[in-house]
Amino acid sequence: MKKTMLSALCLSAMLATSCQGYREANGHFTVHAESFRIFGFAIPSCDQDAATKLQMDKFPGATIHTQHSTAADWTSVTGVLGNIFGFHCTTISGKSN
Repeated sequence: MKKTMLSALCLSAMLATSCQGYREANGHFTVHAESFRIFGFAIPSCDQDAATKLQMDKFPGATIHTQHSTAADWTSVTGVLGNIFGFHCTTISGKSN
Protein backbone atom coordinates (compact mmCIF):
# COMPACT_ATOMS: atom_id res chain seq x y z
CA MET A 1 0.00 0.00 0.00
CA LYS A 2 2.81 2.40 0.89
CA LYS A 3 4.68 1.65 -2.35
CA THR A 4 1.52 2.32 -4.37
CA MET A 5 0.92 5.63 -2.61
CA LEU A 6 4.55 6.69 -3.07
CA SER A 7 4.48 5.70 -6.75
CA ALA A 8 1.25 7.64 -7.30
CA LEU A 9 2.71 10.68 -5.54
CA CYS A 10 5.89 10.61 -7.65
CA LEU A 11 3.93 10.17 -10.88
CA SER A 12 1.62 13.04 -9.97
CA ALA A 13 4.59 15.30 -9.20
CA MET A 14 6.23 14.50 -12.54
CA LEU A 15 3.02 15.09 -14.50
CA ALA A 16 2.27 18.33 -12.66
CA THR A 17 5.68 19.77 -13.54
CA SER A 18 5.58 18.78 -17.18
CA CYS A 19 3.58 21.78 -18.27
CA GLN A 20 4.21 24.94 -20.21
CA GLY A 21 2.12 27.97 -20.94
CA TYR A 22 1.98 31.67 -21.58
CA ARG A 23 0.09 34.81 -20.69
CA GLU A 24 -0.25 38.03 -22.66
CA ALA A 25 -1.72 41.34 -21.55
CA ASN A 26 -1.29 44.93 -22.78
CA GLY A 27 1.45 44.01 -25.24
CA HIS A 28 3.57 42.15 -22.68
CA PHE A 29 3.97 38.40 -22.36
CA THR A 30 5.31 35.77 -19.99
CA VAL A 31 6.15 32.23 -21.08
CA HIS A 32 6.95 29.42 -18.64
CA ALA A 33 7.92 25.76 -18.77
CA GLU A 34 8.63 23.27 -16.01
CA SER A 35 10.33 19.89 -15.84
CA PHE A 36 11.29 17.31 -13.27
CA ARG A 37 14.93 16.20 -13.12
CA ILE A 38 16.21 12.98 -11.69
CA PHE A 39 19.90 12.06 -12.03
CA GLY A 40 20.32 14.68 -14.77
CA PHE A 41 17.46 13.50 -16.98
CA ALA A 42 14.74 16.08 -17.66
CA ILE A 43 11.20 14.69 -17.69
CA PRO A 44 9.41 15.27 -20.08
CA SER A 45 12.06 17.51 -21.71
CA CYS A 46 14.42 20.40 -21.00
CA ASP A 47 12.39 23.28 -19.54
CA GLN A 48 14.63 25.92 -21.13
CA ASP A 49 14.23 24.43 -24.60
CA ALA A 50 10.46 24.12 -24.14
CA ALA A 51 10.08 27.74 -22.97
CA THR A 52 12.24 29.05 -25.81
CA LYS A 53 10.29 27.05 -28.41
CA LEU A 54 6.95 28.25 -27.02
CA GLN A 55 8.15 31.87 -27.04
CA MET A 56 9.32 31.56 -30.66
CA ASP A 57 6.02 29.92 -31.71
CA LYS A 58 3.66 32.34 -29.96
CA PHE A 59 5.66 35.60 -30.04
CA PRO A 60 8.06 35.60 -33.02
CA GLY A 61 10.09 38.78 -33.26
CA ALA A 62 9.26 39.80 -29.68
CA THR A 63 11.64 41.78 -27.49
CA ILE A 64 12.77 39.70 -24.51
CA HIS A 65 13.32 41.68 -21.31
CA THR A 66 14.02 38.93 -18.76
CA GLN A 67 14.73 35.23 -18.71
CA HIS A 68 15.17 33.13 -15.58
CA SER A 69 16.03 29.47 -15.42
CA THR A 70 16.77 27.09 -12.56
CA ALA A 71 20.41 26.02 -12.36
CA ALA A 72 20.98 22.75 -14.24
CA ASP A 73 24.77 22.54 -14.22
CA TRP A 74 27.08 20.06 -12.52
CA THR A 75 29.53 22.72 -11.26
CA SER A 76 27.52 24.37 -8.45
CA VAL A 77 25.89 23.04 -5.32
CA THR A 78 22.38 24.11 -6.33
CA GLY A 79 22.87 22.74 -9.84
CA VAL A 80 24.05 19.35 -8.62
CA LEU A 81 21.29 19.02 -6.03
CA GLY A 82 18.64 20.07 -8.56
CA ASN A 83 19.96 17.64 -11.15
CA ILE A 84 19.91 14.71 -8.75
CA PHE A 85 16.28 15.25 -7.80
CA GLY A 86 14.46 18.52 -8.39
CA PHE A 87 11.95 20.65 -10.17
CA HIS A 88 13.23 23.08 -12.79
CA CYS A 89 11.49 26.11 -14.25
CA THR A 90 12.24 28.62 -17.00
CA THR A 91 10.39 31.92 -17.38
CA ILE A 92 10.75 34.34 -20.30
CA SER A 93 9.13 37.79 -20.23
CA GLY A 94 9.07 40.58 -22.74
CA LYS A 95 7.11 42.82 -25.07
CA SER A 96 5.27 41.36 -28.03
CA ASN A 97 5.48 43.19 -31.35
